[in-house]
Amino acid sequence: MRAGHALALLLREYGVESVFGIPGVHTIELYRGFAEAGISTHPARHEQGAGFMADAYARQTGKPGVCALVTGPGVLNALTPLAQAWHDSIPLLFVTATTRSDLLGRERGPLHDIRDQVAAVAGVTEHSWLARTPQELPGLVARAWTAMTEGRPRPAHIAIPIDVLTTEVDGPFTRVVLQPEEHEPDQEAFRAAAALLGRAGTPAIIAGGGARGAAAEVRALAEMLGAPVVTTGNAAGLLPPGHPLAVGTLLPFAGTQDLLRDADVVLAVGTEFSETDVLYTGRDVEFGGSLIRLDIDPANLQAPMPAKVALQGDAGTALARLTGLIDREPAANGPARAGDARAGVAWTAQSLGHHPWLDAVSAALPEDTAVVLDSTQLAYTAHHYLSPAEPTAWTATYGLGTLGAALPMAVGAAIAQPQRPVLAIAGDGGSLFTLTELATAVDLGRQLTLLIWDNRGYGEIRDSFDRASATRVDTEVTAFDHALIAQGFGAHGVRVTSPEALGEALHTAMRTDVVTVVVAAGF
Repeated sequence: MRAGHALALLLREYGVESVFGIPGVHTIELYRGFAEAGISTHPARHEQGAGFMADAYARQTGKPGVCALVTGPGVLNALTPLAQAWHDSIPLLFVTATTRSDLLGRERGPLHDIRDQVAAVAGVTEHSWLARTPQELPGLVARAWTAMTEGRPRPAHIAIPIDVLTTEVDGPFTRVVLQPEEHEPDQEAFRAAAALLGRAGTPAIIAGGGARGAAAEVRALAEMLGAPVVTTGNAAGLLPPGHPLAVGTLLPFAGTQDLLRDADVVLAVGTEFSETDVLYTGRDVEFGGSLIRLDIDPANLQAPMPAKVALQGDAGTALARLTGLIDREPAANGPARAGDARAGVAWTAQSLGHHPWLDAVSAALPEDTAVVLDSTQLAYTAHHYLSPAEPTAWTATYGLGTLGAALPMAVGAAIAQPQRPVLAIAGDGGSLFTLTELATAVDLGRQLTLLIWDNRGYGEIRDSFDRASATRVDTEVTAFDHALIAQGFGAHGVRVTSPEALGEALHTAMRTDVVTVVVAAGF
């Protein structure tokens, strides 16, 4: 048995069921092992697409997404989704081939060679290692799993020279068990936080991506306190729409800003206060009362917003502990304060123009739809205007802010949950970054819908030029007919010019087992 084959079997021991990538001459031994291990492989049409698919798979399942990539260009093509996974704290593993051991760093130009592949990947994640021998692989996989699943999730990369992948080994590898790092909770800090929340008259909660897996614990504490809950983009849906304490993803707007400024105690859970959470209006978050911060990453406990009380720990475990220390009646004014925050949104004229289209989208979607948003103006409004039912129903990767992620991520979501309807929303400009993944979507043989908001170019960049009183440059790029292009990939394509027609087209597309591209003329 060769090392690549044995590594694939080892990954199955970690529970890996799906791998994304494009097979190549340097990864044949991995793919030989995937087949024997019963691991499903999903070929993208570009390695960037494979990375985005694995990212979405991780978000939907809660398990690490895995990519197998060839040396050099295969790895470099996928650095953008790896950087996105780092930015959003997503467990993503790249297993890659690299240059033959005796040629590493020699700069003699063998096939796919780059100066230092491990260092290149280390530019976007701190966990990037080289396996110089087969015997190192079990330990590196264990370290990667620790990086992805203990503490703050971070992506990891293991580079394996092509000669190491083909080295004969004595049977499958044995899984290495690393002792988890013990972290004793600061009981005094928890008691101090409980005391502040226990006597708060106008408490509020901000829940970020670090609370995404702690919906029940956030809800229990919010209801005990009578505290309105504001979510960042990565925690959208943490409280269901219609819950009286749910403010939604409205952090940039005046109503939410007033809520947080007037609160005597704010508990911020799993958020680093990224500028992208307030980018819509550019308002900074201000607090008039005490700020309690809870985060699994100690680096996030005091910056950029210093905390009166800092709690380190996993969101679910720590919130349950905190709730157990509090005994009080909920503040009666919580629902009213949440309602005031929701009402205090000053939509722009452009956003108001989006609302009829988004109402049509919302009415057409089956209840359990997974929606993936790209960077496009209609999606920016949707991010704040629509309310997902739960966190996996909504993915908007606005931290890194790359274009083109939505379509391949929708493919990854469809693979993760084969029975769930999936909708991606992208712009006509951004969709062209990864439109080749329509071929991957069609190969799945199931429902997947791509809604393209067609404003005939890079609409947000165009408007930015106008706001800066600058002459537009290179903003009017487009494609002739996205619906016709979709048909070339084997998908169904339709163009609509009104919200009513959009609603009808989406209602059909979301309930039909084919890939459909709906182009909405929003220009």
